[in-house]
Amino acid sequence: MRKGKRKGGFGTTLVLAFVIVVLSMALGMGLAGGSVPLLGPLFDGRTETTTGPVVVEGIQDLDQLATIRWTESVPVTKEDPGRLGEFLTGEKVILLATGEVEAGVDLAKLGSGDVMVDGEKVTIQLPEPEILSSSLDEEKTAVYDRDRGLLRLRPDDALVGEARRDAEEEITATARENGILNYARENAEESIRAFVGSLGFEEVEFAEP
Repeated sequence: MRKGKRKGGFGTTLVLAFVIVVLSMALGMGLAGGSVPLLGPLFDGRTETTTGPVVVEGIQDLDQLATIRWTESVPVTKEDPGRLGEFLTGEKVILLATGEVEAGVDLAKLGSGDVMVDGEKVTIQLPEPEILSSSLDEEKTAVYDRDRGLLRLRPDDALVGEARRDAEEEITATARENGILNYARENAEESIRAFVGSLGFEEVEFAEP
């Protein structure tokens, strides 16, 4: 019976010797030049630092940050006396309207000069909060009462349209008066502080508007 030949260890010894020589040369070059070029990718523990432009782009990607929604109900009265006076050709409409107003910050307006990065601290100058949208809730908005003069045969739908526009404007004005923009800014700061913190920064500060 033939016995299999054992492979000699000479080839393996040459490979190990070659690796040792290469490592020795790399270490020697590193000691002389202050770094180890060949071993850098393996042993270099440095990490990339997040810069201002990166923070700006990340925040801009959030787009319009709607941070608060305000709901309000208002009654609106619109009148048209007509040519011959209210009794004969006039019309009166009472609309009960419910609407929503959304406010927030348009982060697309954030520029590179609005973000300052200093080590682990980021200072941000946010755009002013604004009303992003307003609308009436169709399911909760309806004509409550409608009176027409004796000679006014057809209702005026334009009068209802005016009442709807006035209602939306009034709801928006009420939201402003109750501080919706201040709430929007506070909520935006909380959201952006959490986002920037996720990038590795320890401190986030917002400059006064």
